[in-house]
Amino acid sequence: MKLVIAEKPQLGAIIAEAIGIISRKNGYIECKYDYCVTWAVGHILEIKKPGEINPNYEKWQEEDLPLKVRPLQLKPSPDKAEQFKIVESLLSKADSVVNAGDPDDEGQLLIQEILEYTHYKGKVKRLLLNDLNVEAAKKAMQDLRDNADFQGMYKKALARSQADYLFGLNLTRAYTLAARKKGIQSVYSVGRVQTPVLGLIVRRWEANKTHKESYYYNLSGDFIFQAKKLNAKLVINDKVSVQDDDEDKKEKRITDESVVKSIIAACKNQSATILNSTVEARKTLAPLPFALLDLQAKANEKYGFSADETLNITQSLREKHRAITYNRSDCRYLTTEQFEEAPKTLDFLAKHIPDLPFNNADRTQKSRAFNDKKVSAHTGIIPVVSGKSDFSLENMTDKERKIYLEIVQQYLIQFLPEKKFDFAAVTILCNEYEFKTTASKITDYGWSKLVPDDSGENEDHSQFLLLSQLQSNTPGNCENINVQKEKTKPLPLYTDATLLRDLQRVAKYVENPTLRKILIEKDKGREGENGGIGTPATRSGIIKNLFEREFIAYQSKKIVPTQKGYDFIKALPKIITVPDNTALWFEQQLDIEQGKLSVDEFLDGIEKFIKEQVELSSNIKLELKGEKCKVCKSGVMVLRRAKESGNMFFCCSNYPNCKTFVAALGNVPVPQCPYCHGQFRVNSKAISCECGFTLWRTIAQKELTDTQILALLTKGKTGKIKGFISPKTGNAFEAKLALTKEKKVTFEFDKSKK
Repeated sequence: MKLVIAEKPQLGAIIAEAIGIISRKNGYIECKYDYCVTWAVGHILEIKKPGEINPNYEKWQEEDLPLKVRPLQLKPSPDKAEQFKIVESLLSKADSVVNAGDPDDEGQLLIQEILEYTHYKGKVKRLLLNDLNVEAAKKAMQDLRDNADFQGMYKKALARSQADYLFGLNLTRAYTLAARKKGIQSVYSVGRVQTPVLGLIVRRWEANKTHKESYYYNLSGDFIFQAKKLNAKLVINDKVSVQDDDEDKKEKRITDESVVKSIIAACKNQSATILNSTVEARKTLAPLPFALLDLQAKANEKYGFSADETLNITQSLREKHRAITYNRSDCRYLTTEQFEEAPKTLDFLAKHIPDLPFNNADRTQKSRAFNDKKVSAHTGIIPVVSGKSDFSLENMTDKERKIYLEIVQQYLIQFLPEKKFDFAAVTILCNEYEFKTTASKITDYGWSKLVPDDSGENEDHSQFLLLSQLQSNTPGNCENINVQKEKTKPLPLYTDATLLRDLQRVAKYVENPTLRKILIEKDKGREGENGGIGTPATRSGIIKNLFEREFIAYQSKKIVPTQKGYDFIKALPKIITVPDNTALWFEQQLDIEQGKLSVDEFLDGIEKFIKEQVELSSNIKLELKGEKCKVCKSGVMVLRRAKESGNMFFCCSNYPNCKTFVAALGNVPVPQCPYCHGQFRVNSKAISCECGFTLWRTIAQKELTDTQILALLTKGKTGKIKGFISPKTGNAFEAKLALTKEKKVTFEFDKSKK
């Protein structure tokens, strides 16, 4: 019997159909030509917990660190044990095996670790399939490779997986135990990717809050040509004295007022001439189909969905509704096979979504998205012809429909006409200074009718008409120079969307040029990635973990560090909070893949680094902040979120050993001080912060509810509250409460009433 082990059930079903299905069994499919197809469910094996290797490690103790757990041992994941038994039983009967893991490092590791664990000794072939359709699977089955050719890839992934485990396991225990010695009862988890992501968030928050305003000048000129007026912006070139903008070295700005005055003196009321004038027909190609990150970013910006929420929605679309291709893809390109399937896919979509312009789709148009050379382990996320007879948008939740339609529209525009426009540009010369203005006239909206274009083309028909009539060397004059004095803006706080995009290119934050280059090289050939950390499949989970572990919080859509997260990053050695380790490890993992370094040699070096960091952890500078608990006397009152209910409550830092707590605050993100984002202190009378802000629980004889307190802390304003008593007149009144810039609470009255 020949056994195919796919990475996931959906892939297994496609391969089985490609071979020819005889009968479906529990956990596998019998096929023609003596084949059986079974599957893992992601990682079907997991690393044993320390306590399973050594019972003494069940309890977290400083003297045990670093834990001696090598060689790391695997076990079947409890929730996947039944499927593992099926795979193991089939392996015992198999003469040969086809490794059908995803065609990347992780896919190679996932299937091969099963073969290693079960001590399989038969022949093993490798199937490489990045397009989940039957025709592609048929071709891939005709082109099986020797699995031995991928041993370097397997060892590289194994080294990364085990190093991440050892790193996180030991340093999480080390820093948590160090914090407990100082009376802080909280888990301080550390990860190779997780902690640098938290570092990015903390440093962005600091840059935003400590930004020092400065001024720069934007100049434009009002010009008269052929009795018509036009405005053009000053071109910043070598003739203009400027300085680099600190936040973006690519942008140059005028910061010296004397430079402004000299330009005004040189140009105002002076003659000018058209240096050059061009009009050309242009077109804008349709945006590529979504990779997971691009879809997560759009869903966050358009609908406010978190990255993890979008991932879960796409998982449901793929597994429950069988409506889309592989959803964790980091690629935006499609295969030739998918182009050949397009007419069938478009007909299916037109039947189920008649409101979209499928009639305008050119089924023979092969957009730039269809490029086999740029397809990675997976293809872009696109709709597929569902195998479910009851397929309908009505069977989807509102959120599923929204994400599905975004995917459909991004796919459909690959077959719609190009966006076309005429573009006019004029450059004006005035006393050696250049000014430029542009305008466009759209001649065919094409695909942008369906998916709005964000290219920022300046469509102004009257301006376009004027510019298109001007010829080079046309004389005119400068009527005036307009000066706008602008303030520099701080770097904006992260949202899920902007953080995800930054995680694709964190190399720009690496100070060491050699490490920066290594990180960028790591992503060579990966569209959209330019020195990133994490993967599209793991990044949303990392953000979610940081929130659940109370390292970050959300203020509206903005991500901010909690006091715990901020203090932790400030207390850690820098090497743990920056992405440099990813670059250092990657360089060694390449050596492993090429056979220049063994996995054990690599892990020996990692354990040496871990030992050094464990020794440093005892000196961590973390403090217990807040008002002393009046019951146990040793803890302080802090704001926490209940794991089970998600409710917020003020409690003793020694909770649950000391069960002192104050009033649940509802299922909302952790509120922080709206002025310094610090952690609140609380007692029965007031909520206060070290920065000097105090919110009294009773104002004008009215005791505020927890809901009202939360609204004030998170939104800066409450709804209308009744029952206040005036200290002067003794009369009852109603008003809203609002926070002022001076850290005060003030009344806001309805202006329509006296």
